[in-house]
Amino acid sequence: MERRNFKGYGGVQLAADAFGSPEAPPVLLIPSGGETKEIWHGSAKALAAAGRYAICFDLRGHGDSGHAADGRYDLDAHVQDLRAILAALPSRALVVGAGLGAIIALVAVGESAPHLVSGLALVDINIWFEEVDVKRLHAALLQRTTGAGAAGHIVDALAAVHPGEPAPAGIDRLLAAFVTHQDGRLEWRGDPRALASAELVTQQERMRAAAARVVTPVMLIRGSLNATISNETLQRLKSLIPGAELAEIEGAGHFLAADREDAFNAIILDFLERHSPRQPLSYIGGSEPRVLRDALGCFGTGVTIITTVDPAGEPIGLTANSFTSVSLDPPLILFSLARQSANLSIFTQAERFAVNVLHIGQQPLANRFAQRGGPRFEGVDWSIRSENGSPILGGALASFDCLTHAVHEGGDHLIFIGRVHHAWFEPHRDPLFYFRGKYRRLHFT
Repeated sequence: MERRNFKGYGGVQLAADAFGSPEAPPVLLIPSGGETKEIWHGSAKALAAAGRYAICFDLRGHGDSGHAADGRYDLDAHVQDLRAILAALPSRALVVGAGLGAIIALVAVGESAPHLVSGLALVDINIWFEEVDVKRLHAALLQRTTGAGAAGHIVDALAAVHPGEPAPAGIDRLLAAFVTHQDGRLEWRGDPRALASAELVTQQERMRAAAARVVTPVMLIRGSLNATISNETLQRLKSLIPGAELAEIEGAGHFLAADREDAFNAIILDFLERHSPRQPLSYIGGSEPRVLRDALGCFGTGVTIITTVDPAGEPIGLTANSFTSVSLDPPLILFSLARQSANLSIFTQAERFAVNVLHIGQQPLANRFAQRGGPRFEGVDWSIRSENGSPILGGALASFDCLTHAVHEGGDHLIFIGRVHHAWFEPHRDPLFYFRGKYRRLHFT
């Protein structure tokens, strides 16, 4: 198991446990309110054994994740957290969510993030609520998570929330949401404010609209003995989501991932193999841009920092791997810059730029120049070495000082072709390498 951290909305740190190889297709598992990432550990291990990279994370204000200083535990904050995690992954993930986690996933994907996921598996999800039921469930949640009590009392409280259903199995994983004091009493690990929101009653039209806009493959899963979420409720939701599937696990209630773990894992793995198989993905013009980005990421590149000066003579720089040689006679190179880049007009007006190729020890420098804002050149060794030159970074593996030869349209980028008038290089260092969204080291034989 690997411990990971992601930065969520407002800078809140989101803690995660990951299983399997980071090179494998990712599966993101989201617990429900009051639960922690450990609830998914059994399924995560099964997914890892099947060749997937399973990531379980704690919601903000839960378990090992950070607390929101501004008290933001509303649906919007959770949705932005999920989008931040998905955007940080190197390829599209299948998202598995239960209860509140399922609602977060549905709204995030339905409203704005279909390109970040390969599918949704939604467990025990409901988007239509009666206020009396919400109050009852919320009161039960508070009862088992406020104050401190013995393990037996907490298990009894869990069972009492859903009378008539099987007693919850996987008790150790459920109790992982609590810290044990020296006297044996357990206390919930989280920010009590994270459990205070009852806004879902007022968000039902939003959730219905999001469900109708989901275009990714969806599997709805419930336990056949779930007394709160009926088969009719899920059939109603299924009719809203184009192509959605529905699976029921016999003899299971609310805690089906633990009660019937083998059956639950089999459903998830079958869904994965049908909709996100372990075989080469394909991109057809006009389809998912994320798939094309993942395919392009299979081409390993060096890492550069492109520099120029603004009208006031101040240095400007940014990290890029869109660099290539064009011609030796005349000596031409190119890089491309996104149209939405804040520096686009500066590079266009400057009519000069330099490409600084980084070596393996300059990864921190690459990270600094990849961030938005901040004093990028502060404390950095750089100089202008030639007339009409651009900033050259000290210690770079190679640097190419250029005058802008041409600028061409390139879709959502502009392509800058430069004519090299000076170049410097250091032959005794190894390059910084970038492949599939990560920095790599070259291994020479």
